Amino acid sequence: MLKNKIIAATAAMLIVSAGAANAGAFDNTRFSLGGELSLLNYTNYTSANTADLNNFRSSPSDSKLVIRKNKPGLNFFAGARFTENLGLEIGYSFIYKVTGTAQFNRTATNKITNVYIDAMAYLPVAAKVDLIGTLGLGMLKSKANVSGATFNNLDALNKAKLGVRVGAGAQYNIDNNWSTRALVRYQKGNKNFLKSVTSLSIGVAYTF
Repeated sequence: MLKNKIIAATAAMLIVSAGAANAGAFDNTRFSLGGELSLLNYTNYTSANTADLNNFRSSPSDSKLVIRKNKPGLNFFAGARFTENLGLEIGYSFIYKVTGTAQFNRTATNKITNVYIDAMAYLPVAAKVDLIGTLGLGMLKSKANVSGATFNNLDALNKAKLGVRVGAGAQYNIDNNWSTRALVRYQKGNKNFLKSVTSLSIGVAYTF
């Protein structure tokens, strides 16, 4: 599975980078600000059969929720790179609101937000290229509803959940300040509704 590959790559990156940290220490910690366009966001919803979840289906027999669609999103982050190999980032991200037509021709919507913190491992593999592995925690939250529908406990579906997140990718350092990067990430969520999100993003950062 893609999730297991990301976890394995991240673990390897963290181990290698930790071992190289002393040899590649910076004179001073450097800070960065950046943003990413989340191009692909694969949302994995529970397949449980309950009255509340059925409100998000085109029919009770349909296993797929109508809000399970790929939508782009945006990520904003601030980071600190303590050594050549190790850093930390905090960020906020959201996926644009998705809309679908549920049973009885009702409109179902969901907007996903996330606040996160990641440990960052960097492994230089060329003059201007670093491989990246990330491991952190994120607070994934849905804001889902179905117009005209009755729910027993909508709050339980939309409840924010703290979950583990991992990622892997690469960064190209344009110069001493600017860089671009691409990352694949996986994050666990609310097992009763939005179980996980897997995303592919590209972004830019300014380091000072």
